[in-house]
Amino acid sequence: MKRVLILILAITTLAGARDKKSKAPPGPYVFTSKASALTLKVLIVQTNLKEGYALDSDNQFQFRFSKPAQMPVIGALFMASSACTGMTTKKVWSYTLAELNGMTKVTVQPVWEYPDDYCEMQTQESIWSQREEIAAFQAMLDKAPPASAQISTSTPAPASPSVAPVSPPKSVADQPQSTKQRTACLELAKNNPSIICR
Repeated sequence: MKRVLILILAITTLAGARDKKSKAPPGPYVFTSKASALTLKVLIVQTNLKEGYALDSDNQFQFRFSKPAQMPVIGALFMASSACTGMTTKKVWSYTLAELNGMTKVTVQPVWEYPDDYCEMQTQESIWSQREEIAAFQAMLDKAPPASAQISTSTPAPASPSVAPVSPPKSVADQPQSTKQRTACLELAKNNPSIICR
């Protein structure tokens, strides 16, 4: 009997030590990018929509996505109730973007939203445990064009008041970055009236 107890204790201790090493810290998670907040917002919105998330709220540079999902087993057993009609457990991602001194700070907070035994919605912190996903998100932000590289939309004054240079019409690929952003924003706004393009 002593051997069995010692073996169980050893396995539990090793599993606990392994879990402590591999777990990521809880959110919020903070990232930085040289791209503008608007560029990053369009990128984040497109990525989440492709992954099947719905845009729940959009307040300029604070927005959140959710989609129905299954909580981890422990949470599903002890916290979430499956008896609440019309209420589902959701994975929720909230984003806050703040632009300052040529850098944009992106704060990401993942949570579980679930009905409790009284059919009231509760939230539970979700740990972004996939370190490769965290690295991939930062890489996506790093690939966005920096704000300093974006072309100004102001037109220069012609060299001579009598003769203005005529340039051929530009293709979409040749348009300034701000025009591309506006086009992408308008495309998103078609399907979501809460998105406002400026």
